[in-house]
Amino acid sequence: MSVLNSLSFRLTMFYVALFCLSVSVLMGLYYWVSVLEPTKEIEAQVDREARELAQLYIVDGQQALVAALQRREAAIADRMPFHAFIDKEGQVVTANLPSWPRTPSTDWVEIEADIYRDGDESDHNALTRDRVFDDGARLLVGRDSEDVDDRKETVGTAAIWLICGTIALGIAGGLLMSRAIRKRIDAVNQAARTVMRGDLSGRVPLRGTHDDFDRLGETLNLMLSRIEELFESVRRVSDNVAHELRTPLARLLVRLEQLDADGAEGEERQRLAGEILAEGQRLQRIFDALLRISRIEGKRHLAEMRETDISALAADVAELHEPAAVSGAIVLSTAIESGLRAKADPDLLFQALSNLLDNALKYTPSGGVVRLSVRRDGDGIGLVVADNGPGLTAEDRAKATERFYRAESARALPGEGLGLSMVAAIAGLHGAILSLHDNAPGLRVEIRLSGGSL
Repeated sequence: MSVLNSLSFRLTMFYVALFCLSVSVLMGLYYWVSVLEPTKEIEAQVDREARELAQLYIVDGQQALVAALQRREAAIADRMPFHAFIDKEGQVVTANLPSWPRTPSTDWVEIEADIYRDGDESDHNALTRDRVFDDGARLLVGRDSEDVDDRKETVGTAAIWLICGTIALGIAGGLLMSRAIRKRIDAVNQAARTVMRGDLSGRVPLRGTHDDFDRLGETLNLMLSRIEELFESVRRVSDNVAHELRTPLARLLVRLEQLDADGAEGEERQRLAGEILAEGQRLQRIFDALLRISRIEGKRHLAEMRETDISALAADVAELHEPAAVSGAIVLSTAIESGLRAKADPDLLFQALSNLLDNALKYTPSGGVVRLSVRRDGDGIGLVVADNGPGLTAEDRAKATERFYRAESARALPGEGLGLSMVAAIAGLHGAILSLHDNAPGLRVEIRLSGGSL
């Protein structure tokens, strides 16, 4: 990519233009304060004096005008006064201007009025107003504006140099900045190309400066780590699916071969057909569960979020599982705070709580206790299912929500290892927090819904 076409260089040029504009505005303000305003003051003063002197000539005559001009010249003032009076005959009556335009002008005229005294030259510029009377006499009145003219020249020169210097430094800075930024961008591109080639270990190098590029790199690295985790999760799920489906498919094929074999008749044939149907139904349950989890995690499930009585929903779930608890000689206790409401999909939340209670009852031995509690938790609602069964190790709790994951102690019990995966997906869809804790003994699972209306 060409440096001149880079975003960094275009931004640099933008800031150069902005800085040049700022310099121009500042120089303009300085020009206005140091040149324009003093010039207006001089013009106003000269205009006033010219009108007064002209009126004096018209009313009192030439002698009075000459006397006034001489007094004006002798008076102490901030700006040296200048004048020239030429009578109607064209003779210079009085003047301290070294020269003046031959042709009168109605506009302001700047006259170089250098004065020589004792061999020394003092530079002056006279800003003058020219007046021609009806009788042909001519009067020029002015004041020194040398300092204003000097500032005008200084401002003009400084503005040119400042703008040129700004442009030069901006271009040089743009080139250097583009080079530095391009290196950082190339590092990001290199990491992206590494990932595109299939190496998910590629990461953006960080300089430790905590600048914008480092923060961007940190975000991209977190994203890449998450992508790597997701790919690894997909791989594990694929492996688990293949592993979990191999056995029921093998059994299904064996039963089909037995059914097709000679001698499989009557009750034997009916038994084999029933086993085939059971295996097929188990496979269907697995695929249905996987599909549902995938749809929920991918936000493709059209959740029907509405204001839901969480307390009543939890009570219904407990009531549904009470017969199973009684059958297993397990105490199912509830501590449900009434009147707790939140936005939720009641069907999905019901399924999540049902899965948790089903797991708890399945792994709790006879005489054990399973507790379901629903309570206020800050600005949210906490739903907790706890049992005093064998529980899970810290390593097992970290992996328990993965598809098909089953702890070693649970492999002898029926199940597909998808219950907690479904609960995790439903919790994620609700923006809830799912956490698993050691109940010492047993397992405590908590779903925290945020934004509950109490």
